[in-house]
Amino acid sequence: MADIGKRIKNRRKELGITQEELAQKLGYKNKSTIAKIENGTNDIVQSKVVEFAKALDTTVAALMGWDGTEPEPEQEQHYYLDDEAREMAEFMFNNPDYKVLFDASRKVKKEDIEFVRQMIERMAGGDN
Repeated sequence: MADIGKRIKNRRKELGITQEELAQKLGYKNKSTIAKIENGTNDIVQSKVVEFAKALDTTVAALMGWDGTEPEPEQEQHYYLDDEAREMAEFMFNNPDYKVLFDASRKVKKEDIEFVRQMIERMAGGDN
């Protein structure tokens, strides 16, 4: 997860904000936590990735290295352990109409995700 720290640092610098400013945006007491995340000493908890993305005006995909702008060193490692759940989450994340469900999808069963997707398709008049 050290690469996410590098991407956070790069994005923070692109925006011209300090570690202290980022820490304040995220509710940390001081910049030391940000420094430790950026240098790979501390891992970032998964629930904070979304908050970092918002604070840095970027996407979770960009912070995680999923957007294709850099090679994924271990492509077989995914956020979701279940392939079907991962595919559904990627579909929702990459389709603007479903993106709002992306964060919620991490906390529910894949059957529930599929149910919601089908309901949205029906409401939208889609064929799927």
